[in-house]
Amino acid sequence: MNVYVKHHQNPERTYEPYEKLGMAVRCMLYNKNYSTYSVACLQKWTEFAIQHGQIYFLYSNSGLPLAYMTWATLAVDTQERLLYDPAFTLHPSEWNEKGDIWILDFCCKPGYGSVAARKMLAAAPWGLGSAKWLSRKNRVFQSERISIGKGECNVGIQTD
Repeated sequence: MNVYVKHHQNPERTYEPYEKLGMAVRCMLYNKNYSTYSVACLQKWTEFAIQHGQIYFLYSNSGLPLAYMTWATLAVDTQERLLYDPAFTLHPSEWNEKGDIWILDFCCKPGYGSVAARKMLAAAPWGLGSAKWLSRKNRVFQSERISIGKGECNVGIQTD
């Protein structure tokens, strides 16, 4: 299967928050797990990420959104809640605490997951530094910059 994924739909254009929310919803509707979530989840996890500029999209060659990732920089106490509180949600003031970078959400059209994850980790849209994330089995992973041939790439390393 040929997979054509690009980082920018239109590099010369910036998108309004409502457009980004629509693109995220489109990605969610591709995925059977996300399509059952309450609309209230959009505000808690997606709208706040958009407001803080902490969402990144990948697009098909036809310009349709295929995947998105959100992240936050979390203080130690917020990280503890993320790891141990099953009802964890972020307050809007906690998205930029100048702590460790955590990937909070990754949503992708089925069939594109590994390609999209590799491209997003390689792009490191959060800037400098590695990022951590939880797997569905509550394992902590951290991206690390490694050299591959002539270039560099971020990969996930299990840390627990």
